[in-house]
Amino acid sequence: MNIGDKAKELSKAVMGTKEYIELKQAKSVIDKNKELRSKIEDFKKKKEALYKGKLSTSEAQKRAAELNKIFENLNSIPEVNRFVNAEKSFNDMLQKVYRQVNDALEASLK
Repeated sequence: MNIGDKAKELSKAVMGTKEYIELKQAKSVIDKNKELRSKIEDFKKKKEALYKGKLSTSEAQKRAAELNKIFENLNSIPEVNRFVNAEKSFNDMLQKVYRQVNDALEASLK
């Protein structure tokens, strides 16, 4: 058994899930709209900067509040809301897969 081959099989299985298909479709809609894509990319950059930044607690809270406002505005756009929900569902599904693999490995170590 080659673990790389099994990983490819798992990837193909993931790509066949309804969560992946919905995410791909929602992302396609966003990618076709340059303005929305730019707004989402800008939001993600600001979020990453917040997490990586060495800020005081009050400055971090201020920036987090600003990001929440930006997110609320973005999420009120139906296409963005669909993308965000699809991304969450996909990530939740992957987390379940990870837990199943982890649980099986832990059980085999006992």
